[in-house]
Amino acid sequence: MSYGVRNTIILLVALLLLGGSAFAYIYFFQAPKLEQLETTLQQKQQDYNNKKAISDAFPELNANYQNAVAIIENYDKSLYKTPNPDDVYDYLNYISNSSEQLRVYFDFNFVDSTAQDQYGIIRSNLNGYGNYVNVVNFINTIENSQLLNKVTALSLAPPGGNNEGEEISDITFTFTLESYYERIPIQENVSRTNVLTRNEQVSVFNPFYPLIQPTVPPNTDNLINIEQSRIIGMTASRIFIVDQGGNVQSLTVGDDVYLGSLQSIDINNKSATFNLNKGGITELVTLEIER
Repeated sequence: MSYGVRNTIILLVALLLLGGSAFAYIYFFQAPKLEQLETTLQQKQQDYNNKKAISDAFPELNANYQNAVAIIENYDKSLYKTPNPDDVYDYLNYISNSSEQLRVYFDFNFVDSTAQDQYGIIRSNLNGYGNYVNVVNFINTIENSQLLNKVTALSLAPPGGNNEGEEISDITFTFTLESYYERIPIQENVSRTNVLTRNEQVSVFNPFYPLIQPTVPPNTDNLINIEQSRIIGMTASRIFIVDQGGNVQSLTVGDDVYLGSLQSIDINNKSATFNLNKGGITELVTLEIER
């Protein structure tokens, strides 16, 4: 083999080794490194886009947050600070003892306590008795005062079963109470007050009160008893009447009498009509001037 051929072969081998090494370096080292860098770049670009979107939205989000904080701090409701049933019992006692119109007598039974992400619920059962109006006011105050309580499964009944024909003022009651408490400090700047609130538009009409009474109420105010009186004179707007005691009195339309009121004056027929409620039975009684 000539010297030139040998050098050519050596040069070719050297070139092959150099090319193979370069290919191997690029394929096995630089290519994976490049893919890793491209992946990292995409992740960082996505992270940048997310943070930029948050940054762009921050003014609006901050305004909404401040508005929400203001609503919470100025809201007329607040949560119990701890999941302690004793706090609920003490609060109910405070309501009941705050006024004669709220006085009821009850037993308090703790049932359970469940937790959500930001708040929890204490469940308890109450059963007791009291005047019907007081019971309505008691429940009304529980639901409308500052601490957040919800009354469910309410049941009312006359004591001792059937009292047909009697005026029923005292009743027994049972209900479930759900009391909400904080698990995170979402009302840090809200202080608890002892002010009790009641919705005055809630009716306190007693459905256990019989519509037809066995007796009529006594005439404790000594009003004019129409059925024991007589008309002695009238004008277009006034009548003159001798009452059951022999006294002369005058009445205008709308004035109260025993069991009712003066409804109308008929000057042409020289008569007056009274609307009377005799224990739930309504009657129109007309008196004429005695001739």
